[in-house]
Amino acid sequence: MGVHTFNTALIEASSHAIFLLDEKGDLLFYNKQASAFVCTEVQEQFSFFQLVEYGLDHQKYFTEALKGEVVQFTTILKTKFGKSTRVMLSYVPILIEGQLQAVYAICKKKSEEQLNVMTLQTQLNMEQKLANIGSWYYDVLENESYWSRQMYVIFGMEETSDFIPSYDEVLTFVHPGDRQRVNQTIKRAIEKGDSYSIKYRLVQPSGHSRIVFEQADPVIDEKNQVVQLLGVVFDVTEIHQIKKQLKQVERQFSMVYNSLDVGIWSADVRTNKVTFCSDGVANIYEEAAMKFIQSRSLWKECVHPDDLEKVEAEQVKLMGGEPICHYYRIVTKKGITKWLKDQVIPVLDDSGNVIRLDGIVEDVTEQKRYTDEIEYLANYDYLTNLPNRRKFERDLTNAIARVKKNHSFIAVFYLGLDRFKYLNDTLGHDIGDLMLQKLAHRLEKTVQDKGSLSRVGGDEFAIFFESLDRLEECTQIAKSLFEQVEREVEIDEFHLHTTTSMGITIYPHDGKDAKTLLKNASLALYRAKELGKNDWQLYSPHMDSRTYKSFHLEKGLRNAIEQNEFFLHYQPKINTQTRELDSFEALIRWDHPEWGLVSPGEFIPLAEESNLIVKIGDWVLERVCQQLQEWKQLGLTVVPVSVNLSSKRLLKPNFVEFVMELLERYDIDPSLIELEITENSIIHHEEQVKKMMTVLKKQGVTFALDDFGTGFSSLSHLQKLDFDVLKIDKTFIQSVVENEKHQTITKSLLYLARGLNMKVIAEGVETRAQLSFLEENDCPFIQGYIFSKPVCIEQAIIYLKAKCLEPVV
Repeated sequence: MGVHTFNTALIEASSHAIFLLDEKGDLLFYNKQASAFVCTEVQEQFSFFQLVEYGLDHQKYFTEALKGEVVQFTTILKTKFGKSTRVMLSYVPILIEGQLQAVYAICKKKSEEQLNVMTLQTQLNMEQKLANIGSWYYDVLENESYWSRQMYVIFGMEETSDFIPSYDEVLTFVHPGDRQRVNQTIKRAIEKGDSYSIKYRLVQPSGHSRIVFEQADPVIDEKNQVVQLLGVVFDVTEIHQIKKQLKQVERQFSMVYNSLDVGIWSADVRTNKVTFCSDGVANIYEEAAMKFIQSRSLWKECVHPDDLEKVEAEQVKLMGGEPICHYYRIVTKKGITKWLKDQVIPVLDDSGNVIRLDGIVEDVTEQKRYTDEIEYLANYDYLTNLPNRRKFERDLTNAIARVKKNHSFIAVFYLGLDRFKYLNDTLGHDIGDLMLQKLAHRLEKTVQDKGSLSRVGGDEFAIFFESLDRLEECTQIAKSLFEQVEREVEIDEFHLHTTTSMGITIYPHDGKDAKTLLKNASLALYRAKELGKNDWQLYSPHMDSRTYKSFHLEKGLRNAIEQNEFFLHYQPKINTQTRELDSFEALIRWDHPEWGLVSPGEFIPLAEESNLIVKIGDWVLERVCQQLQEWKQLGLTVVPVSVNLSSKRLLKPNFVEFVMELLERYDIDPSLIELEITENSIIHHEEQVKKMMTVLKKQGVTFALDDFGTGFSSLSHLQKLDFDVLKIDKTFIQSVVENEKHQTITKSLLYLARGLNMKVIAEGVETRAQLSFLEENDCPFIQGYIFSKPVCIEQAIIYLKAKCLEPVV
């Protein structure tokens, strides 16, 4: 029998299905066992692969066989009856002198038990792959190891059937720094039969390190000797890295929240234990954080007794699953009271029960103090500690709501001290403040709990009395208030007296709300002042409209500069001989948004009384400097401009500096500025005025004595104060033609001015007759309608260009 015949006989006699395949996988031959898988007579180029239900790895296995490798794997073949059967398929290459001739495909049927084992093995491999867990066993007697497929992956190796690692070979994979520890652990398990768990580093052939966790149990024979170790290896590299990152994040967060001023805490509701406290909790409560962890009741013991009920009510909300944010006080063991802000969020389980509380607590003591101070400043007057206008209106609104129910009425008293501004300016603000405090204290004692007293303005107070039954009570109250204010006020060496004017409104007759009642009461006060002061007026809707206008003009003055409502007109002063333009007087005008052009005679007294005249005077002086600069820039021949100066501005300590700063800022020659002062301004402050004039005159500023002869005229003023200009008031000029006394006075003033070498100007010249008289008596300069009314800037420029003016009447 030949070799080929012998081989064929062996194949036919085999109990396994055997196929002979060429390098393409086509059938060359198959035995009778294999015929069970062939549905029809085999045709030429019948591919074996038509019988195989293979996965992605099948082509890989056949390719390895073509390279000379014997490959074995489990797959499914289709029978000729259309059924599928699981087999162990082996590819065996046939090589002659190293050259591939053909490939045997040998199919071995698996029993049910084998199939179950294989299925379990496949599942195990898949699960180990997903969990990144490898299994192994070590035969102690044979010094051989078996690895699952995932073990190769973890150790970074290709899975091969011929690699059976020994104990020492396995140890070579362990990081040198961990090798001794791992060796000792395994040796102990073999010697003593102990189970073990160990974490160590391994180094893959590629050089990459992995961190693994290994567990093993011994298999002990009947002689109580360890014959095998069964174990698993879990690649925990990623978990280790995540834990490391989490620890780093935890350290960072710990540094952050322990450095915060707030305290962070968490409590387990089920155990009633505090599980976490940041350092901030200890700092706030001045107790060690561990004490709170040991006893949650310590927190409750710290709560201020007066706040405990409120805090417990918030706890009820919290345990109902509602987040809370509340404020309360604690008392530390040192007796220090602190205000805390506590924000707590409940954590619920799936059933909606509160299982944990997470909170942030903050010491807001300083913030609370600042808030209280701000609240106080917003509602109380800093000087007298009385409620201010804002609080008065709110309290009055609440009172109105109360009296609506019992149909009684409310009386509102608006008090304004008489001559207080004069006292303030004369004796200084310190004395004025003390006087206000003493009067406020008196009024407080008078009102007591029968009404509500507030300071609503500089020298103004408001009081309301609610639930009055008779209007006659208002008279009794007013009388009592007058008596308290009129009593002498003693401050240091001063014995001061003042009176008050008062306006009264009645709810609901004079207004249905607080603002209206207060506004009408202030109108009534203003009317009382107009009628002579030291009296009271009951509000009437038929009050003189002039009172209403004056009241609103005074209020509007405060914003007129910011709203650009003021502007200047310029009235020329003319040389009577040459008709040349000598200079201008700057005169302020007010374009009120409601009343239109308002006469200076209306608003200047209001400005004087309210001290706004200082601010207005500064605006006029600066605007004149700006205008002179603009005229210079236009190339015009500039003439001096005079500005009326209020005594209140004159006496301010910084006036000289203010003037010099303006002259420097706008680059103005001081001789172009003339300051007009009235005699009344210098009566009580002659020395102070003299010093101011001396300094400014040295710089080149000139001074005019305005309205001479109309007030407390004194020749001593002309002697002591070095005025440059004397202005004859228009009251003499208007009747100078027909009134011989005025003629005599005017001639005397002209003679006096010439004798003192003063420039003299006659004001208010309106007729040819007046002009002729002044020319005949050598009055060098005149000012009045005969040449021009006060004019706008554009007309003033025309005058500057013309240089000369002729009478217009």
